[in-house]
Amino acid sequence: MDDNFFDCFDVTKGTKGKVNARVEIVKSSLLMEVRMKIDGVVKAICDRCLEEMDLSISGELNLYATYGGREEGNDDDFIILAQDEDYLDLSEPLYEIYMLNYPIRVVHPEGECNEEMERVLEDMTVEESDEIDPRWDELKKLINNN
Repeated sequence: MDDNFFDCFDVTKGTKGKVNARVEIVKSSLLMEVRMKIDGVVKAICDRCLEEMDLSISGELNLYATYGGREEGNDDDFIILAQDEDYLDLSEPLYEIYMLNYPIRVVHPEGECNEEMERVLEDMTVEESDEIDPRWDELKKLINNN
């Protein structure tokens, strides 16, 4: 999965990097078990200092593919193929593995952030005081009187 793959999806447009996908298909008479693993590095923006960084991504997912209809069970892990289909499109499940393993917060390891930006953040950080504004205490009294 490279830049062209990521450009096919709106959320990941412009993502740079290379993620290798290993797909194993175990076929039986009734269904196919599809085992997918991804591993690679993409460029990401650090949420703390806004500098570009290399982000390692890895994950795995198992799905099942079968021909025809399916009335019961969990359809999230099944791919239903029409009888006349002769290929298995795995772009959506591979994208799903990537997105499920992309961290919510992307930051450099400690000490690797842009030093200038860290100084700016330190200057802008406001220390919270333990003192509570007395007006909030009065409002809390109104809530408790219900």
